[in-house]
Amino acid sequence: SDPPTPKKIILSSVYSDEMVVDVAMTKYCDLIPIERYSSIAGREGFVDLPPNSLIGTTHKLAEYVELAYNKVKEEILSSNVLHADETPHRMLEGDEKKSWYLWGFSNKQSSYFEIRNTRSGDVASEILGKSKCEYLVSDIYSGYVKSTTEVNKLRENKNIPLIKNIYCNAHSRRKFIEAEKFPESKFFIEQYHEIYRLESDGKKDPQLLQKNRNQMKALFENMKVIGKKLLQGVSAQSTLAIAINYFLKNYEGLTRFIENIELPIDNNHQERQLRSPVIGRKTWYGTHSKQGAKTASIMFTLVESCKLNGINPREYFSTLVKHIHAGKNVFTPKEFNNMDSG
Repeated sequence: SDPPTPKKIILSSVYSDEMVVDVAMTKYCDLIPIERYSSIAGREGFVDLPPNSLIGTTHKLAEYVELAYNKVKEEILSSNVLHADETPHRMLEGDEKKSWYLWGFSNKQSSYFEIRNTRSGDVASEILGKSKCEYLVSDIYSGYVKSTTEVNKLRENKNIPLIKNIYCNAHSRRKFIEAEKFPESKFFIEQYHEIYRLESDGKKDPQLLQKNRNQMKALFENMKVIGKKLLQGVSAQSTLAIAINYFLKNYEGLTRFIENIELPIDNNHQERQLRSPVIGRKTWYGTHSKQGAKTASIMFTLVESCKLNGINPREYFSTLVKHIHAGKNVFTPKEFNNMDSG
């Protein structure tokens, strides 16, 4: 009988698995548009690599590794502290709605993305409704407030701990920097400078971190007292009043991190997760189909999770594909990190 055909991502295709992985990593890890990949390959002597058929290979790879994507989602849903953020995403064709959103959720070792046609809190509600998280780190976008409120109502009925919002101090600090033309903003910027210095020094040693965070209480209290006083003398429309109101109104969420060293001071971790997708968006302008949006969600989830675990995404994808060919269990980047190198 004939020898068994070796398994491939795309059966009966001219593209080898190595090539399929290389195309996807060029786009989703190196952020190089596939048209450019095609012309670089042309200069190397690989003529006639049609960009459309190369884009097709990324969809096939995404479908092939989708179970690993679903497992990253499970890691996200089971984490105690969850970061969230979203950014606009253009749907160029394939749907009547052009303004879609890339939603990102992450913890220290997993980064998960979904591209959806809405910025409403429903997307966050859906994730939070299934999640075990007790702390949601985000900016103060009303969608997260709405979804936390909704999910907490359900949790109350089931006697499950409620989700507490942790707000991003980097956003609050930025507001004061935007109000720099008011000399009064200098005080708040300096307090924040000291708060971030204490945080950064404490990162070297967990016991020191708790001690330093306790010292921050007084700094935040001062900002609160001075802020309330200053509000009486400035126009409500001024950038200074906007910054102070933002700080006072969200004071509880901005200072909650002090009590627990597992909680972050800001949401910069999640903003870093969105950096590559945002650069990618500028490079290839958006996605051309719902399938493209799904592919981008899967690929960015796995690539950014690799980066969080200090893993080379190319190595992860090659190993994952071999495991799937062999009928073995799929694994996430976090799990790959803990696997024997054997």
